[in-house]
Amino acid sequence: MTVYQQKQHNIFNINKLSIINEIKRSFKKGEIYTKLIYINIGAFVAVFFLSLFFPIDEWLSVPGNFKKLIYRPWSPISYMFVHGGFIHLLSNVLWLYWFGKLFINYLNRKQFLAVYLLGGIVGAFLHLLVNELTGGQAGLIGASGAVMAIVFAVSAYKPDHKMYLVFIGAVKLKYIALVAFVIDLMGVASDLKGLSDGVAHFAHLGGAGFGLWFGYEIRKGKDITKSFNLFLDTLVTMLKPKHKGHKNNMKVTKNNKFTRKNEVPRSDMEYNASKADDQEELNRILDQISKSGYDSLSKKDKNYLFNRKK
Repeated sequence: MTVYQQKQHNIFNINKLSIINEIKRSFKKGEIYTKLIYINIGAFVAVFFLSLFFPIDEWLSVPGNFKKLIYRPWSPISYMFVHGGFIHLLSNVLWLYWFGKLFINYLNRKQFLAVYLLGGIVGAFLHLLVNELTGGQAGLIGASGAVMAIVFAVSAYKPDHKMYLVFIGAVKLKYIALVAFVIDLMGVASDLKGLSDGVAHFAHLGGAGFGLWFGYEIRKGKDITKSFNLFLDTLVTMLKPKHKGHKNNMKVTKNNKFTRKNEVPRSDMEYNASKADDQEELNRILDQISKSGYDSLSKKDKNYLFNRKK
């Protein structure tokens, strides 16, 4: 290998490591919708290659009837992370990104995850119920039911919030949700006529219905995901390894960066990136205050400013 080739090889390895580190940092520091997007993409790639050797996608999908569901009890969860193709994945990822940001701006992460999972589960069971009533045997994959739950939850909670669409301009969320609902109704009508387009419209409607219910109830001050989140918290607590004692395991490293003793101290690059992210978030909030006033801030943004003052 020549000196030039060695240099090119080193540059390639450095760039590859930088990209991997950036993905890791983005996943670790990203919001819950960012994490779900990465998980969906990762699952899509993994299932694609594994399915070359055995039908893993079939075992992760919701089966065509309740009898088969007994042998795949995990499928109402796992199917949300399996997609039939790149376009299917891309569509769900874009919807999740756009409406996930809005959801987190007004509500919290626990509610987001609960609505995503419960919306997907409701969509799966509505699909199965329709199969039982109509004699259908179609299986089910994709995050569409879960994503529609997020879309309709935030649309019900903030129906007059405007989203700017390319070539169209400002459109209120309630109209975007209405268009999505009408498209799925048209799909349902085609399914009933035997002209199926291969899209699980009933699963979409099931997720949308749960999202609407959540959005309307949360406006009244009632969180219908509270019990589910308590269950998840209990489950996480049970699965966490228990540590004996309550020793202070914090230490100070370079630049006064606090880390736990068992953790690797952050590098200067990671520390500076964290500071840059924090400053960017602060600038965004201050810009919103200057444009719309303090009262326009979400609860999350107000808490952020309050914690910075401490």
